[in-house]
Amino acid sequence: MKELSSTNAMTIDVEDWYNSSLDLFEDSDVAHGAKPDPSVVDNTLCTLELLSKTNNKATFFVLGTVAEHYPDLVKEMMIQGHEVATHGYAHNLVYKLTPQQFEDDLKIAMEHLSNAGCCDVLGYRAPYWSITKKSLWALDILQRLGFKYDSSIFPIKRGLYGIPDANPDPHEISEDFWEFPPATVRMVGMNWPIAGGGYLRLVPYPIIASAIRRSAGKKSRVFYFHPYELDPSDVKLKHKIKSAGTLLYWMQQRLGRNSNPDKLRRLLSEHDFTSIKQILSDQQVN
Repeated sequence: MKELSSTNAMTIDVEDWYNSSLDLFEDSDVAHGAKPDPSVVDNTLCTLELLSKTNNKATFFVLGTVAEHYPDLVKEMMIQGHEVATHGYAHNLVYKLTPQQFEDDLKIAMEHLSNAGCCDVLGYRAPYWSITKKSLWALDILQRLGFKYDSSIFPIKRGLYGIPDANPDPHEISEDFWEFPPATVRMVGMNWPIAGGGYLRLVPYPIIASAIRRSAGKKSRVFYFHPYELDPSDVKLKHKIKSAGTLLYWMQQRLGRNSNPDKLRRLLSEHDFTSIKQILSDQQVN
């Protein structure tokens, strides 16, 4: 079994805040495949600035609609030395697609990344971690299309995603194809998420820092956040909703938002991060 370096990976999901609840909105301007709000550009540029100031590199999982409408943003990621990977095109849940629909969505996303000048895409992350036990067929498609890794399988159990008994560490699934799951900690017989998003916003920073220290020199951990999480004012309920579910989701998105920018800055300042591509490259050299 090949061994990876113990460097931690920072990954960025480049999308609008409402992408994970699109089916709750009535407005066509937030439908699957709609043009993202221009705030995604400003927030991603702030993310790039933060990474530069803390001397870290990252993997940017770019939604296809972002690459389609803001190709210069993708180019800026590459200019600054970061990895660009794909988050699919329209933020559809993989397990709600047929294999052909998944492949078509992926190819459209790749076309827009190519048009933006990114032709060496190694990795994929499913919207909302939606490669589950009922959509593991997606891994075969990724391998057939030449991808080198996936970062979609969350080793926890939630309503919409997760495989709780999945390997929680980065590992090789088959020859030259890897899985990089988001970071968890093992407590009371369960995996607990600490990797990013709402988990990073709500988990006390000392717990996250302790998990990183415990894994130092042993294995990589994958963290993630969204550019909009650097901007507490970005979560605006400005679209018509279908149900109270949207209001609840909006309230969840607001939790921890005011303190999160400082938490992210501290995390990036106190720990070293790199891209998944670099971790794989280091493995090939060792």
